Amino acid sequence: MRHGVAVLACLVIVGSLPLSVAGASVNASISTVDVSPSSPAPGETVTFDTTVRNLESSDAPLEINDIAIRKSGGRGITEYERVSDLGSISPGSTLEVPLTASFDSAGSKDLRVIVYGRDRKTGDNIELKYPVQLNVQERHPQMDITADDSVAGVESTGEVTVANGLDTQITNVEIVVEGDGVKMTKSRTVRSSVAENGSITAPFRFRPESAGEHSLTATISYTVDGDTTRSTTRTTVIDSDPLRNSVELDTTAVGSGTDRALRVAVSNGANAPLSDVMISATSENASFQRVLLENISASTTRQVRLNATMDEPRADVTVTANYELGTETEQMTTETTLRSVPGTIDLTGLDVIRQGGRLQISGSASNVGSTDADSVLVSVVNTESVTPATPNRDYFVGTVPASDFVSFDVYAQTTGNVTSVPLEVTYLVDDTRKRQTFDVDIDRMGASAQQAGQDDDSGGGDQNSMLPVFIAGGLALLVVVGVLVRRYRRGDDDIEV
Repeated sequence: MRHGVAVLACLVIVGSLPLSVAGASVNASISTVDVSPSSPAPGETVTFDTTVRNLESSDAPLEINDIAIRKSGGRGITEYERVSDLGSISPGSTLEVPLTASFDSAGSKDLRVIVYGRDRKTGDNIELKYPVQLNVQERHPQMDITADDSVAGVESTGEVTVANGLDTQITNVEIVVEGDGVKMTKSRTVRSSVAENGSITAPFRFRPESAGEHSLTATISYTVDGDTTRSTTRTTVIDSDPLRNSVELDTTAVGSGTDRALRVAVSNGANAPLSDVMISATSENASFQRVLLENISASTTRQVRLNATMDEPRADVTVTANYELGTETEQMTTETTLRSVPGTIDLTGLDVIRQGGRLQISGSASNVGSTDADSVLVSVVNTESVTPATPNRDYFVGTVPASDFVSFDVYAQTTGNVTSVPLEVTYLVDDTRKRQTFDVDIDRMGASAQQAGQDDDSGGGDQNSMLPVFIAGGLALLVVVGVLVRRYRRGDDDIEV
């Protein structure tokens, strides 16, 4: 296999004194020998168009028995071609005879065209000779093959570069690439011509059938000098990697409220592109759209959004990616959970303050969902031991935006041993009425709550505030006891206190 082609000029030298005549009545010569192609390559057929002329000064026709082309000089006789029985040439007429030959090796060739004839008038033999010098050399356009990295079972690409270093343009150019253990999916390129010192590139596509080394051979066929067809080849060796399948799916819940979706990231860790990638999701409690990706290159990640229609607040979802890798159909799945998060009210920051016989309950109606909650109302639930009290038996909060809060205050009276007060919260989300009940622990009361101011009609109070009453009562009791003792000593029968 030749990796370089020398492009050199070929020289044809023809003798300028072609005539060799025997006999007195025939005056004849080999007038021209046209060589085509003028710059042949080894193994290429060369045509020698020989013209024999019988001059008008001849007295008789020239009968042509044979015309041959031989090697000139050296030992032995090397004859490349001979044609016979060509008829006669009348005086003033010519005969054109093509001779062909090919040469296996490059180099300078000394040749001779010989005409064997006879004088029809005298019967004498006539021999005409014409020297031809031909230079045969390797003369092909230069070729180079490049191929991208390839993987077994995966289509890859390459190109053949053709540079025409000949001293003439080449026409009818055809480039064909073949492979050993390789299936060619695009192998042929045709161009009408390539100018002298010009170049072209011929793309090709191939798919290795297995991992390992494979040979690619490019053959170029072309025409020079209008009718001479040549061809040459070049081979290169490629090393194909085994196919590696590595695909990962990553899911993220996106959207708000009931407008929920899955964002799916497809990471191609394989050493070949993924094609016809179909991303889908299935669930008993939700339905999803599907998304088609035509191609994901190796070592890249693509993201898609699968919009969801949810029947329940929670959906267990199976996400699937079906794809083509090389000549195989593959599948990857992953599991995830999708939850819808509508507006939801929770009571936070609760505090309980005792005001005489009432409890003041304050806090925040907090929206822990992702949509607004409207018409929020906080009420004290009436039970056997808890009664809503003034001034706020219930509190209309109104609208609580998503991820926001609004403060409230409600009042209750309790009887008996009560440890908690029930509060009911009602609100609207997506035009649906929601109702929740919260038990507020009375133990939430702090020292400051216990030290709040008293009502005027309260029956109890602080022990320090009752101390003067206790002292006055004690003194009165001592006065009464003293009077009784005194009268007893006097023997009084009637005792009044």
